[in-house]
Amino acid sequence: MPTFDRQNIAKYVAEFTGTGFLILFIKLAVTNEGGPTTALCIGLGLGLLIYTFGAISGAHLNPAVTMAVIVRNVSDFPIHEYGMVIMYFISQYAGAITGGLLAWLIGGDAAAAVYPTVYQGDANPDLTGRQEYDIYGEDSEKLLQAFFGEFIFTFLLTSVVIHTATDKRQSGNQFYGLSIGLSLSLGVACIGPISGCCLNTAVWVGTVIPAALTDQVTNDLNDFWVYWVATFLGGAFAGFYFNLFNGPESRAQQFESVSNDDDV
Repeated sequence: MPTFDRQNIAKYVAEFTGTGFLILFIKLAVTNEGGPTTALCIGLGLGLLIYTFGAISGAHLNPAVTMAVIVRNVSDFPIHEYGMVIMYFISQYAGAITGGLLAWLIGGDAAAAVYPTVYQGDANPDLTGRQEYDIYGEDSEKLLQAFFGEFIFTFLLTSVVIHTATDKRQSGNQFYGLSIGLSLSLGVACIGPISGCCLNTAVWVGTVIPAALTDQVTNDLNDFWVYWVATFLGGAFAGFYFNLFNGPESRAQQFESVSNDDDV
């Protein structure tokens, strides 16, 4: 299928729009809610977007999810169509940046300042007022904790996606969006104070750019690798883990052949 035929363009637009709204939800919910319901608000927002755009693009809205689906290698997402795969990533990042800028427009500098970082809580400002951290001392432990938190909860999120939305043994279920959204809520509640619970490099890009444009980033973003390495590894591992323990019975062709045999 051509990279830019009508159906594929609809997928890219869905990924762009859905990812943009996700970043909008995150920045504004953290800014204006900031309480115990923030995690639930963000998770339900993701679920809403999945139900809205899932039938069009699969509603990945997250490069880590796309990575998990690539490793999972499902027929609905043909990985040999390299142009389409690349456009998924481009659409997600472009949508994230747009959503972040819109959140800045709506919520002002307070919303612009919201982005995931390891360097939360207490800090020792230097004489210029900028926050400085010892990245080789105590904060190296924070980076390690954040890395494993991001890896494990990205693995959880992407595992929920590929089990509930790509396993044909669960074909036709109506709980997939809610399950995926609540897995994000759980992550925000568990590791939000540790890493900010990113689980998504598009979220990192879309939230960081407005913060950078308003000069509200800390420590020169030297924790960026946590959010890029851990999330992509978590997604890839989820796909590998699924394939390791689930055979052809989870694939569409096998599922359909079993159904047809039963009908006979």
